[in-house]
Amino acid sequence: MKVIFFGLGSIGQKHYQNLKTICKEKAIPLDVSAYRSRKADHVAPSEIRMIYKMDEIEDDYDVAFVTNPTALHLSTLQKIKDKAAYFFVEKPIFEKAYSIDEFIGNKDAYYVAAPLRYKGIMLELKHYLKHQITLNARVISSSYLPNWRKDDYTKSYSANPELGGGIELDCIHELDYVIDLFGFPTQSKAMYGKKSTLKIQSNDTALYLLEYEDKFIEIHLDYYGQVPQRKIEIITTDDFITCDLLTNTLTSRKLGELRALTEESNQMYLNELTYFIDKVLTHTENNNTIEHANNVLKIAKEIN
Repeated sequence: MKVIFFGLGSIGQKHYQNLKTICKEKAIPLDVSAYRSRKADHVAPSEIRMIYKMDEIEDDYDVAFVTNPTALHLSTLQKIKDKAAYFFVEKPIFEKAYSIDEFIGNKDAYYVAAPLRYKGIMLELKHYLKHQITLNARVISSSYLPNWRKDDYTKSYSANPELGGGIELDCIHELDYVIDLFGFPTQSKAMYGKKSTLKIQSNDTALYLLEYEDKFIEIHLDYYGQVPQRKIEIITTDDFITCDLLTNTLTSRKLGELRALTEESNQMYLNELTYFIDKVLTHTENNNTIEHANNVLKIAKEIN
């Protein structure tokens, strides 16, 4: 497999290490390059061939990983759309919704990362909900940005809206998995802004209300929660279900604990990349195309 990375920060290197693991298990030869606009401070794996000029990028890659800052995704994809057969793009797809007409004819070649879908407890929830009727759901993702971006949160991309920062983009996972579970809403409302004393220019709060024909779903996202929370609470016709993504538990108010998992944090990324290789690269399935991801982004940034 001939691969090129655009961006080799922490998430890019995570995908690279997972790609090595999976390709070794499947006995797939791996040839990896990476385009860098400049020499970075951090050390990249020595087996990756570095490219510093666009005209040195070849035109026969099997996969291009776009893992650079969100605000660079569109220009990167425009430059390389004819240089790879498939594209694995880190979430969110863009910093705002764009026209994607130039990509839509080949939309199944673009897969946008959505790792929470592949978390073990989320897969358990999705299976469980097939036998339930949901009337309402509440979602919360609350964490303290200085603990999340530990080097200097004020200089992280999360703090800078021009780079694609802001809680509505950083935690677009929540909107994504809700839509994966329940489909797109008939209408939505969004509120976001900066309400805390964090030293950032981006939004630290985002609230969404999604309306479906048979239910409402509320979503709360923030950067300032001193007590980390990441869960979905679901009111069904005869029960109250909680899926906690931090404790990896699925519980029923009536039946008690339904499922408790022990899972390494990297497992969902391995699961997702395995899906990409087994399904997307074989033309079998693509559950998060560039079109789907752009439509989720329109809700995140309230474009109707």
